[in-house]
Amino acid sequence: MSFQNGAALAWLIPLAGIIILLYLLKMRRRDVRVPATFLWPARVEEIRANALFQKLRPNWLLFLQLLALALVCFGMARPQTQQKGLTGEITVLVLDSSASMSATDIAPSRFEEAKKLAKEAIQSSRAGDRLALIEAGATPKVIFPLGNDQAKQVRLLDAVKPTDSEGEVGDALRLAAALVGTQDGARIVLLSDGVFEKVTNFTRGKAALVYKSIGDQDDNLSISALGTAETATGRQLFCGIKNHSSKPIDGSLTLYADGEAIASTKVPGIAPNGQWGHTIAAPAGAKVFEAKLTASDMLKSDNYAVSINDPGASLRVLLVSKGNPFLEKALFLDPRVTLDRTTEVPPQEMGGIGGGTYDVVVFDGIEEQPVKARGVITFGSPGPSSPAKATGSAAKPQFLSAEKSDLMRGVDFEGVFIEKQTQVQPTATGKVQAETSAGPLVISSERPDKRQILVTFEPLNSDFPLQVGFPILLANALDFVAGGNSSQALAVKPGQPFSLPWTKEAQLTGPSGTHTLSPTGSTLVIREAKTVGKHALKLGETTKDIYVALKSDRESNIEPAKNLPLGGGEVKATQTPLRFADFWRPLALLALLVLAGEWWLFARRS
Repeated sequence: MSFQNGAALAWLIPLAGIIILLYLLKMRRRDVRVPATFLWPARVEEIRANALFQKLRPNWLLFLQLLALALVCFGMARPQTQQKGLTGEITVLVLDSSASMSATDIAPSRFEEAKKLAKEAIQSSRAGDRLALIEAGATPKVIFPLGNDQAKQVRLLDAVKPTDSEGEVGDALRLAAALVGTQDGARIVLLSDGVFEKVTNFTRGKAALVYKSIGDQDDNLSISALGTAETATGRQLFCGIKNHSSKPIDGSLTLYADGEAIASTKVPGIAPNGQWGHTIAAPAGAKVFEAKLTASDMLKSDNYAVSINDPGASLRVLLVSKGNPFLEKALFLDPRVTLDRTTEVPPQEMGGIGGGTYDVVVFDGIEEQPVKARGVITFGSPGPSSPAKATGSAAKPQFLSAEKSDLMRGVDFEGVFIEKQTQVQPTATGKVQAETSAGPLVISSERPDKRQILVTFEPLNSDFPLQVGFPILLANALDFVAGGNSSQALAVKPGQPFSLPWTKEAQLTGPSGTHTLSPTGSTLVIREAKTVGKHALKLGETTKDIYVALKSDRESNIEPAKNLPLGGGEVKATQTPLRFADFWRPLALLALLVLAGEWWLFARRS
């Protein structure tokens, strides 16, 4: 047993001394004449009580008062006892739902074991306890806030499903600390295998941090690479497999091209932490290559990989900007885009045509410069290589018209406020796609070796980023500079949010079932592709194939972590978490009962 406020026990001695002293004090009496002494019975007790420093005699009132005082002092000291259990009076459970938690070294899986522990914690909580649950998936999510409705909490917990995505445990822990970090006696309980990036910028505050490690084995193979390359003998398809475990593992590999199996081979026993590769001739004209691995390992999420050999399916984009959150978000949510940001063009990307790292360079409020990328999109400031030359500027122009073209499809500038527009004169290759009272608004240029688009105002100098046409124009522009419409096949990571320009409901069907999606304005944001495999996204009469594959050394290395560097120190995994149980409430109730008994005895004797 321990005490939260042990100093309160020090009050027991002086207060007990005061009570005893009251029984020794001499009472001052005044003389009163009475007609007869026989009316007053002998009060031997009073005579003795009035004798100062007389030896105390047994007295039930004194005993009960001292007992009540002792109970009150012990209650104020907040006695505690240790009990087995994850929860305390205020607890936030952080449930890791990342890919590694689907490992089957604990039957049926680590995730189901974590859910079992969370359910036991909820069902064993006491009436005064408050619990919250946060799912640490691709995006942290509060499943239920602090409360004590056990039936509702269990129902919401049962609805949580595992994912094949990389988990954001750090964000989930920071969210938990924001909920209870300022409250005394709170605790944050992490149910995880510890397979996640090192958590930085995390402070738990006043809350205690408990890490319950789940898992005990590391047997796992993963497909670490899949892609095509042009060689002297033609296009080749390469697949690499890595062993993340501490013992040799074998299996079998099957390769597919556009859904048809083209090769199957046995994977020899790969040495611990070793790799193995297999190369075959890639069929001509095939666009989608898949690899499926069969092995007696513990994690199936990384036994699938996909490579799409389509120019419109993957774009390396460099954003040259001083900062534009609207443009960055729109580019980031495009599933084709791998985005890098800078404030100036790297020297190796400057110059002639071809040979650069990026497919598209986007200039935002910075003068366009000649680059190697095959596609260029410029907002605001044309340069020497632009499809138009700057001639001046105009304030608050009025929109006039737009061409009926693929670039302007679904884009409406009517009612868009533009604070400042650059006035330009198109070059011989420049084609005006839209114009205002101040001149050309959108200009495109198409040459065999390069495609360019110039928008003659900066997005932050207008309210266009808040309009439904902004993400549509950007998606159309990427289609144009990439050389055609976006691919009907897209490859994304599990749980990675991505967007498409769409204004109606859509349906996503995959291994985990069918989801109905609703757009926000003119943009459809898809977050439900959390399971590895092929998904079908139905957009009206057309269907896009969405291939979801996990390529993550971190998630594939499923060895559970026993200690975590968290909260400014190392948090060790605990097998039998303990909680402190207060019992000051029953002591306070017992003290009231003793005082009630003391009062009854006093009244009876009087």
